[in-house]
Amino acid sequence: MTAQRRLRATLAASAVVVLATLARADAPPDQYNLFNLNSDIIPDLKTGLTWQRYPPATGVTFDGAAAYCRQLSLDTFTAGWRVPSYKELLTIVDESPHIEYEGGQLVPKAIDGNAFPGAAVTFPYWTSSPYAPVAGYAYTVNFHTGIPLQGDVTQPAFYVRCVH
Repeated sequence: MTAQRRLRATLAASAVVVLATLARADAPPDQYNLFNLNSDIIPDLKTGLTWQRYPPATGVTFDGAAAYCRQLSLDTFTAGWRVPSYKELLTIVDESPHIEYEGGQLVPKAIDGNAFPGAAVTFPYWTSSPYAPVAGYAYTVNFHTGIPLQGDVTQPAFYVRCVH
């Protein structure tokens, strides 16, 4: 077998693995109802929460995240948006991460790609929950890995996904 054929076979096998991984990324069938792909919100049937599907793509501080959510108005929810608690944000972590092609690279994502398409995972997302062991820190969730972390509340490097 020539080197070119081996490369093609390897790439084809990799594509099958990637597609199989994508197929497993969906949330449990009873977590989300049918939804309009163009909708800015998605109701979670298991928790009763409604999530912002397309958060801002820039980082904010902990206080900036709270201010952003307070002023948010989406669909019929014109008020009442807030930064989710640590436990709430963990409910949208996908326990079977999938791979998305983004910026010329394959990127693992631990968030449902259908419910939250194109979710940025470069940085963690803020929660409203303080990290008690260290003053000035709050819990964050990394949707690249699905792992919870802690972040300095003064750092403007984390994303926010609001909940209602």
